[in-house]
Amino acid sequence: MNNLEQEITQKIATIIDTKQLDVLIISDIYNIQYATNIKIPCSHAQTDLRMFALLKKDKNPLVVVPKCWENIVKQSNHNVDVFAYSLKHDPLESAIKIVFEKCSSAKRLGCDDELIPIIISKIIKKEIAELGGKHVACADDIMSARSRKTKMEIKHLKSIAMKTDHAINGFYHHLIADRSKSSMSISENLRIHSLERDIDLEGYNACSRGVIGNSISNIWAYAPKFGFAAGDFTQIGDTIIADAMNNENGYWSNSTRIAIMSEEMSDEQEIAYKHLVELRKILCDVLKVGRRCCEVYKDAVEKAANAGIEIIDGHALGFNVGVSPMEGPFLSLGDQTILEKNMIFILDGLVKYKSLLYRSRDTVLLEINEVKVINDYKSWKEPYFALNTI
Repeated sequence: MNNLEQEITQKIATIIDTKQLDVLIISDIYNIQYATNIKIPCSHAQTDLRMFALLKKDKNPLVVVPKCWENIVKQSNHNVDVFAYSLKHDPLESAIKIVFEKCSSAKRLGCDDELIPIIISKIIKKEIAELGGKHVACADDIMSARSRKTKMEIKHLKSIAMKTDHAINGFYHHLIADRSKSSMSISENLRIHSLERDIDLEGYNACSRGVIGNSISNIWAYAPKFGFAAGDFTQIGDTIIADAMNNENGYWSNSTRIAIMSEEMSDEQEIAYKHLVELRKILCDVLKVGRRCCEVYKDAVEKAANAGIEIIDGHALGFNVGVSPMEGPFLSLGDQTILEKNMIFILDGLVKYKSLLYRSRDTVLLEINEVKVINDYKSWKEPYFALNTI
């Protein structure tokens, strides 16, 4: 077992002890990856195929997978016991049968089934009842463990955050104002520059996107799958907003940065970007261990309004990142989570100026008395400026 696996195994063992479980059944694919270090990228796209992990204290994890995934699971982690089901019959029925054969003597069964489809959750609860066992909800406990990063998790997240920032900045070095680029080519080049830094691009999950010019009035929540982008072209002086979500060692980055297709900003761009920088400072000032996420959100919104910064009503101003590119807790009005040391947040700065939306995302590590930006290859107190010509 490597250091990361030891750290996570200890966290899972703590949940099992605290909840007095005989077995912990994990159904959510991100939770399975977190607990077992097994990652199957295509599992997002094949939701009809179910994967389960059964965890007991001081025992190797037991993983139930479809036959077609058996080899990749064995290659991912040699410290798990793998049981594969055939696809000749109903996949879910076959998987559930194996799961409950392997925990038939358990009396207290923990589950994260709040995170999976309701119909599957009902089946799991029915099977537990038929065993005469007690169902113990554990989704919140696992998500809480995921939100508080271990030493090795912080190391991996720092590495991928900085590499992604370097990749975006590296691509921006190729910008020349009088040589037009399309949104689609920007998206592709972000991926190429990520590959050059040994980042794992994982098809379904790894995303990039370039949004340019007036198109930033319609910027959407986050980069779509496969990094699809529009076919519009840059004009001299345009704003470019580049998104990149990348993976390394099973952990994600989620970064957004701005470039200007000129050697200087227009008056409007300068005001908008100043608002972004001010919003980041506000968020870093109000983000403190012991506060609730909703309190941070309300405080940031009030301070932004007082500074004349227009933000989007209801837009979460930050979220965690880890084995998935976006996960709780969220800096939003409805999240009551108390902030703790070693949480890693993506500060999702999004401001509106006139008809356009400007966005920049910073990755920060929450420490006892400090919020540390960990994806600042460049300071980003100003955007990247393209050469006017060569």
